[in-house]
Amino acid sequence: MAFFENFVSVIRQKWLDYVESNREWLQLQMRMTSVRTPDGGRRPSSLLILGVVNALEPKLGNLMVPFYQLNSDEDALVEVLGLNFDPEMALSNGNLPTTVEAENEEAKMLLDAAEADED
Repeated sequence: MAFFENFVSVIRQKWLDYVESNREWLQLQMRMTSVRTPDGGRRPSSLLILGVVNALEPKLGNLMVPFYQLNSDEDALVEVLGLNFDPEMALSNGNLPTTVEAENEEAKMLLDAAEADED
């Protein structure tokens, strides 16, 4: 479970990096289509989010088939991946790990798991 939590953290950070780099067009897109979030904000459509994060993190494609077979509701998939939040609010908080920090943590966890398998 720790691997999945870390993987979700990496995906979240990559999504936020993407949002930060593409704010202008995302804001235009969200004028037409946006979804209310539990934090009181809004986010792009689930299909847009899933498309972007699958492009940013190719390993996610390995998980999407079984996830989608279990539940084909795009909003539920966004929720499972921890992306049902207002990205602008998250970026304004400024207390998120950088992508490099998240990737280093993922690598460390994979090494720890491999060492445990050897014992």
